[in-house]
Amino acid sequence: GYKPEELIGRPVSGLVHPEDIDHLNTVMRRVIRAGEPSTRIEYRYRKADGEYLWVETLGTILYRPEGGFAGIICASRDIGERKKIEVEQKQLEENLKREKERFQVLVDASPLGVSLVGPDGRYKYLNPKFTAIFGYTLEDVPAGRDWFRKAYPDETYRREVIVQWMKDLQEFPSGESRPRTFKVICKDGAEKVIHFSPVSMETGDQLVIYEDITERKKLEVQLIQAQKMEAVGTLAGGIAHDFNNLLMAIQGNVSLMLMDLPAHHPDRERLQQIEGCVRSGADLTKQLLGFARRGKYQVKPTDLNDLIAKASALFGRTQKGIRIHQKFARGAWAVEVDRGQMEQVLLNLLVNAWQAMPQGGDLYLETQNVFLDAHYVQPFEVKLGNYVKTSVTDTGIGMDEETKQRIFEPFFTTKERGRGTGLGLATVYGIIKGHEGFITVYSEPDRGTTFNFYIPASARAAEEEKKEHAVLKTGQGGILLVDDEEAILQVAAQLLEKLGYTVFKAHNGREALDLYSQKAGEIDLVILDLIMPVMGGGEAFQNLKKLNPGVKVLLSSGYSINGLAKEILDQGCRGFIQKPFDLKEISVKIREILDSEDAG
Repeated sequence: GYKPEELIGRPVSGLVHPEDIDHLNTVMRRVIRAGEPSTRIEYRYRKADGEYLWVETLGTILYRPEGGFAGIICASRDIGERKKIEVEQKQLEENLKREKERFQVLVDASPLGVSLVGPDGRYKYLNPKFTAIFGYTLEDVPAGRDWFRKAYPDETYRREVIVQWMKDLQEFPSGESRPRTFKVICKDGAEKVIHFSPVSMETGDQLVIYEDITERKKLEVQLIQAQKMEAVGTLAGGIAHDFNNLLMAIQGNVSLMLMDLPAHHPDRERLQQIEGCVRSGADLTKQLLGFARRGKYQVKPTDLNDLIAKASALFGRTQKGIRIHQKFARGAWAVEVDRGQMEQVLLNLLVNAWQAMPQGGDLYLETQNVFLDAHYVQPFEVKLGNYVKTSVTDTGIGMDEETKQRIFEPFFTTKERGRGTGLGLATVYGIIKGHEGFITVYSEPDRGTTFNFYIPASARAAEEEKKEHAVLKTGQGGILLVDDEEAILQVAAQLLEKLGYTVFKAHNGREALDLYSQKAGEIDLVILDLIMPVMGGGEAFQNLKKLNPGVKVLLSSGYSINGLAKEILDQGCRGFIQKPFDLKEISVKIREILDSEDAG
């Protein structure tokens, strides 16, 4: 923007940006001192309007014949656009550098493992979490082939993984994740389940993200197992209920026949054998109901140490080849349990341990007071809090993983025919779950087995156990008998009449209400079935209380005290008897209720 006359005679330094003067002078001194013929230099030049312009100057140095600097011929060009681009590029590089540093920080601190694999198959980067998950460093696995060899030592499985990896590599486009889940062997030999998310990049690199889902998979397996056991338990409970009704009809008829037979009648022994079979069948249904978590009868605060000590002492007298070691917690908390059911749990676990040690061995029984937090109890669907933990450990043959997955299933057994029903551990599982606890098992082939079961602690003190013996009791009065099974209705009515009572019969709750309304003055007790069509026991009980708040009701069911039955008892029902019952049992229950003071 200058005219020639405006520049002639003016010193160059007055037109160069102050920040560039020293640089310009330094370059010129160096060039002249070295005797160089020319030089190229960039600097900012002030325009006529006062603004500065970036220029690139090519200077040809003139020297005198006798030596020394004579002058310089300069050719300059505007490089403002280029400089602008350079500044933007520099800014971009700085931004990229910052983003790279930020990315590095994020990857280094990532909760997931991250690796970067070059096109040549060599690892460029492994983040700290990768090493934390697997134990491997870049020195351990410098290339993909080293990784595959160490992470998948089993050749067949390794081949499967590599084939899948290569197939995905060909089928998935760049930038798209191709998730897969594989089992990986870590540096310390541990096996982990890993979710892989590899992505092919435009550069040819492979970015791989690794998530350790081992614990999640365990939780999923436990949840599926619990759901399966719940479904099977519901089925088992229904079967047991119906079976108990059948046994009730058989038991009732046998009881009636025995009452009419002389003591030395030749058929008496056969009938008693049938009665024994009924008791065996009832024991079997108790196990099924235990598995179905419908097997609690009388729940009381109990000292597990005392219960275990008695059960193990009884067991020890019959199994001399087993050495029993006890380590009980001092001041063990009481637990709310059905003692009969808990004795069954202990007996089944002790017998299971004995059968696992055919040559004899050691049996360790231990109790502990423990607090379980939310994280620990999550897979078992129980509440956090105080529990009493009981451990039963044997030194027997142990189990493989497949057997462990099935041991709590009903009718599953590894024993030869005739040595077990396959209900022992299924019953243990159901009873423990029915007591709002849970059970775990740890076992390896030839290294023994440990069962740990946890029962919620009670705030109440343990109660002393009292034994009572049933004696046949007769009486008088009117009884309304309600049951939808005709066979049970008929045989139970005859049993009650044998005991001296007048019986009124109803097939469901609706019939029972109509009869009670008509005969209220003649009915002293209602024996009420729980599960019936038209109107069930629960609804019938509520309506009976409306007719007579002081009505005396004895609940009867093929199920045991649990769920609906317990709710009805809590609402004022006077008692419960489980089918099949014999003459003595029903006679005692009736007198207990009729002889008690009227609570209405």
